[in-house]
Parts: sequence; C-alpha cells; structure tokens
Amino acid sequence: MEIFIISVLLTINVFNNAQEVVPEDRNNTVLIRLQGGDKPNEGRVEIFHGDSWGTVCDDGWNINGASVVCRMLGYEGALEYIHSGKFGPGEGPIWLDEVSCTGDENNIVECSSQDWGNHDCSHHEDAGVKCNPRKIPGFHLYNQVVQGVDIIRLKAPKGHRHTVPQYHGFVEIFHQDKWHKVCSTSWNQQTANVICGQLGFPAAEKIRNKKTYLSRSKRRHHYWLTNVTCSGVETELSQCRFDTFDISGLTLSECKDGEPLVLQCFVTSLNNHGKNRGRKYKKGRQRKLHQMQVPGTIRLKAGSSMGEGRLEVKRNGRWGTVCHRGFNLLAANVACKELGFGTAKRELRNSFFGKGHGPIWLTNVRCTGNETRLADCLHDLLPNSVNSYEDISSEVCSHHEDIGVSCHMPQLNIQSRVRIVGGRNPMEGRIEVKMRKKWGPVCSDDWTAKEAMVACRQLGLGFALHALKEVYFFPGSVNATNIMMTGLKCSGNEMALHMCKHDGKNLSVCGAHSRSLTPFAGVICTELTPDLIQDIPLLQQSIHIDDQPLHNLYCAAEENCLAPSASKLNWPYGSRRLLRFSTRVWNRGRADFRPARSQDQWIWHQCHGHYHSMAEFTHYDILDLNFTEVAEGHKASFCLEDSQCDPDVSPRFDCDQPGGGVQGIAVGCSDNYQYNIDCQWIDISDVKRGNYLIRYPS
Repeated sequence: MEIFIISVLLTINVFNNAQEVVPEDRNNTVLIRLQGGDKPNEGRVEIFHGDSWGTVCDDGWNINGASVVCRMLGYEGALEYIHSGKFGPGEGPIWLDEVSCTGDENNIVECSSQDWGNHDCSHHEDAGVKCNPRKIPGFHLYNQVVQGVDIIRLKAPKGHRHTVPQYHGFVEIFHQDKWHKVCSTSWNQQTANVICGQLGFPAAEKIRNKKTYLSRSKRRHHYWLTNVTCSGVETELSQCRFDTFDISGLTLSECKDGEPLVLQCFVTSLNNHGKNRGRKYKKGRQRKLHQMQVPGTIRLKAGSSMGEGRLEVKRNGRWGTVCHRGFNLLAANVACKELGFGTAKRELRNSFFGKGHGPIWLTNVRCTGNETRLADCLHDLLPNSVNSYEDISSEVCSHHEDIGVSCHMPQLNIQSRVRIVGGRNPMEGRIEVKMRKKWGPVCSDDWTAKEAMVACRQLGLGFALHALKEVYFFPGSVNATNIMMTGLKCSGNEMALHMCKHDGKNLSVCGAHSRSLTPFAGVICTELTPDLIQDIPLLQQSIHIDDQPLHNLYCAAEENCLAPSASKLNWPYGSRRLLRFSTRVWNRGRADFRPARSQDQWIWHQCHGHYHSMAEFTHYDILDLNFTEVAEGHKASFCLEDSQCDPDVSPRFDCDQPGGGVQGIAVGCSDNYQYNIDCQWIDISDVKRGNYLIRYPS
C-alpha cells in the first residue's frame, strides 16, 4: 500500500503561558484533524484550508471517505463513519460537501466534492469518523497535526487496584504517542476541579494516602506539563495556563519543585456504574462512594448518549426549555455539574436535539461558572402561561432556539462488554455480550424496545429503531453460539445491558415458547429518533366522566377498549362509566415517527372503517394513592397522521389517501384525538368512588 505522508511544519505560539500548536501549510498540503471525540482515534473531521480550520458536510459521507481520513492520520482505516454532528457542531467554514471517495485515495482532496466552501449544509451535519486504533507501521506523530491536552487519564500506581470508573491516580496527558505525567508545581484546588471535570466527575476531593502513591513513584518521569494554573471555571485543561517541558529527547525529566500530580475525584451515584462497586482494597477498607442528591428541577432530554440532550428546567410543576440567547459554555458547565456530570464539552444551540414543547422558562442565562445551580445564575424569566394547552412560545424566543448541552462523562468501559455482529452495516446486527470472560448472544424471549434502546446506547450507536427477536439473517461470531444472558429486563434508562435485571449465572431455557431455531436478540440502531411528547395541559383540561349505554359501544368492545367485566354483561342492556379526555401527541425529535409494521401488515377493522398500524399507540393507567393499578386504557392506532403542525412545517402523513393512507407523525407535527372519539377513554366502571392518579406517557 502506498502511504501518503503529510508534510507539516510546526510553529509555537504562546498565549497565557499555554502552547498552542499551529500547523503551517507547506507545498499546498492539506492538513486534517479530529475534534470533539473522547479518544484520539475519533472525532469531527476538520480541514485546514486557506487560513482557517473548517468542517466537512455529511452529505454523501460514507465509510470510504472515513477510511481516507483515518489513513491520513496514521490509522489502519476506519471502523465507522459518523454523520449528523454527533461529535458536536463545529465552528467556522464548512469547507467540503458531497465528498465521494473510492477508498483508495491518499488524500481527501483527491476525492470528488463540491468546490471549497460551496455547500448547502449547517454544522448540525458535520461529518466525523471512528478510526481503527491500530497505527500504520512507520507512521510518526510529526506526520500529522499534533494533539493538545485533550486526552487525559488517571493512572493508578503499582499496588493499587484499577477501578471503573478510575477516579484516583496520577494525572497523565497523551502527547506524541506517549502518556506523560504532570508536574505539581503551582497546583491548586481549582486546577484539580477542572481536571476531574474533564474526566467526567463534578469536582475533586482530598486524596487519601497520598504518601503511598509517591513512596512507590520514581523521581524522574516523562513529564510534559508544569505550572498548571486554572481559575476553576474552565471546562478543559487546555483552557488553563501552563508551561511545558522540552520532550524532544527520549530522556526522563525531573519535577524539581514538585512531584507527579495525583488527584482523587468526587464520585456520584450517576457516574458510579462500574464493576468495582463494593470492591475492597487490599488493606480491607471499603471505599464508600459519595452520593450527590441531584435536584429534580433540571434534566436532559432527547440525547443519544448519557450526559447530553436538550436542557429542560422545572417550574410550577411543569417542565420547559431554556432559550439559547445569552447561554454560553460557562452556563453549560454549571448545568452539567448540577446534573452530577463533569464539565461541559459544548453548548448546542438552535434546538440541536429537537424542539421542545410547552413553556420556554428561561432566557439570557448568565453564569460566572462558580454557581452550583443553574437557578443561581442571572437569568430572565419569560411570561409563559401554564394554563394554555397550546404549544407555548414567547415573542422573545421560540423553540427553534432551545439550548442543549453535552457533558464530559467518566470512562466506564461499557462498550467492551457488548458488540454488534453480522449486520449489513455497523448500525445493525446480532447482539453479543461478554459474561464470565466468554462471548455469546442474548436470549430474545424478553427482548423489547427498552432492551434494544439500552444496547444501542451502550454501543454508542444512538437509539433503537427496531428490536429484533429473530436474527437468523445476521450470522453470529465463531465460537460465540452459547447464550450468555437470559431473563433480561431493562427500564430503558440503563447505560449498559449488564446493569439491567437478568438471570446471571442461572440461565433459563431460551426459546421455549417459540419455534425459532435462533431466538437471539438483535437491533437496528439509528442516530436520529422521534421524540413523542404528550400535551399534558390539554389532557388535564379535557378530562371528564361520561356514562354510555352498551348499545353505543359495540365497536369499542370489538377493539378491546372496555374493561374485562364488560364481556360478562347482558348486551345491549346496561352502561359503562368512561373517563374521557383529548390527546395531542407532538413529535419533537429529529426523525419522523413511523409504525414498525409495514403497510401490508396493517389490520383492517370493518367496524370503524380504518386500518390499525400497530396494536397500541399509547397506554394510560388509573392508580390508587398506593400506586396500585385499578384500571387501564389504551389509544389504538386508528390513524396516525399530521393533524396539526408548526407554522413552518408542512404535514406529510395523511390517512385519507388510498389504501389506508400513509401513517406517521412528522417532526414538528402532532397527532390529535378529541375526547368524543371511540376508545379515547379509560373504562372506570369497576373503580370505587375516591381519589386516584392517572399515569400517562410523557
């Protein structure tokens, strides 16, 4: 293979005592780098052209282009091509669009594309890559753009057990293909907080037994940074002031006025998902993890990974969004730490995670970076009425301006215990897990959308598009045919499958109730997904009790919309008591909602004269004050269509078209059902008089 070597001349510019590596373009050679990733081999693709860095649009982006980029950076090809700005939106120009490579090119500019800067994209469409971590033999770091101080870790010293997540140890920086320690001169608590924040923890704490670290440590090490000084509001170490050692030679250096920097980070219940919980030290002392009480007034929604999403706050008992006006990285930092995560990677503007629904509570949020809660920052309240059941926005802001954040998360190594195999592309295939040091498939008896959602999240592939209970068309790995996980039950919020309930070592019989020869679980994942949101004020304002004679309910009985006791009555005599309400379900995600069944699988119901595209669309329960279910109801998919849309959105799904129409809910539209429609109720005929709760999807 002919290897193209990038010629780079490095010049050093010093700002605030920090060194920024700036490549000079020589002989018109294109320069390239990866930004926004958690590892050196992944990130948003950026190209240096003219006098600035810019991004690549994902139109036409595929594995061939990703492989070219990865080989330019010294890696043996690409594992995955990334689209839709997964590594965050870039800044500056979008240099290339419609990039089309064969995969054999030595340089991305050899691929066909639009002219430099000619595009019809936004930074929400920035392309990225995940490269094979194996390096091309003979490829040296000086052939590519040198990384800064973006890749850091805590390294446990000899004699200390490695933990997941690793919350204590020597601070090390990855630079020029090697890990380097940090000299502790000028170190302060603010610096420790910034480093822990970049590692995914909210703060640093006093380290225990520091002497045991240093007593086993050599005096001379591979140092790179010294005199690191942070103010405490930085999101990453690269934003602090620091000096560097000369590492042009291979000799070890000495930290004359200090020692190797050692830190211990504050572990919360949110980032303590590792396998070390309850693990004892050699001396027998149990490590008690700190717990942070996360307030219930702030949350992230619609993110494909833990620690990212649209920012929402709760006021007057109702969730609403935050306008991006005035919101910056300092405010994102405060929000991330309040949620129990590390510092902010970035703030994402212009409803990057989809438009929210309901009130926009805050705008012009102004933080210094030292606040512990977002509510402590200066902000303006928007005069939204919580009584209107229409989609609320304000004259000042609209839901097009909803802010999102992406927070640093600790490395939990959860991807090392799951893999997806046999698919036609990296987003689909059979799920295999590693249990007791062996790989094998997951039994599909209990496999639902919730388990599939957790699997895609653990794999870093976004959301689950389909949960597959039969995967004979996806071949498994060699020597991985024995089922390793049965009885799997997930809530859908877990970060990994092994965090869900399952049978453990006592595996149950798999496939006992099916005829399948391969009852193995599989998934099809997607980066973009719909986000269905119930219009709660409309439900609350329209709910009422209605008594109906049985002779009006024959169609409803046929479609199982009545309580089981109705079948025992002497039809058509008698009546049923119904709790009626209207519903409006908005799609505020980034992809259209479509029924899982294909149109040829829809079921025709003669009584109501329509097709059912799914057995059940939403489910409602009546609970007593002990949270025990006393009645239930469901909304059948009589017709999913765009009943109402935002002013800038045109409806696309219509049930009145021939053949049952095209069912679904487009982004920015809602499916509306009025309370006077059949089955738009819960049958409460058997519920005694009293006070109850209604549970609905939200």
